[in-house]
Amino acid sequence: MRVIKILVAFMGVLIVAGVALVVYGLSRQEDGNIATDNAMPSAPVAGQVEVASGFDAKAVSQLKPFGTINIDLAPGETLVDFSRQGGEATLRLEGRHGSRLVIVSLRDGSILGQILLVEPQ
Repeated sequence: MRVIKILVAFMGVLIVAGVALVVYGLSRQEDGNIATDNAMPSAPVAGQVEVASGFDAKAVSQLKPFGTINIDLAPGETLVDFSRQGGEATLRLEGRHGSRLVIVSLRDGSILGQILLVEPQ
């Protein structure tokens, strides 16, 4: 019976310590020590290269400035989303006739292709 009382007390201490750690972690996020409101870019800036693990950083060439790239928009079409992966950018455009993805090479400014997102007829 004495062993059960010791185990119950020990489990109670573990529960209290776990709750204390959760409260501590939440308070650190609210204080801004971990989750900050600094205006830091979430995507790499032009010229920076993301290096995947296992690759040599010296072997990856830096992205050079690419100047202005013109994308022809259809009437009423707007840019909804933009993402960059290495030397390519993907633009999501939406308009009256549906959406489309335009993939652009940031190395030479050429349009690599587009994917039309249309509703089934």
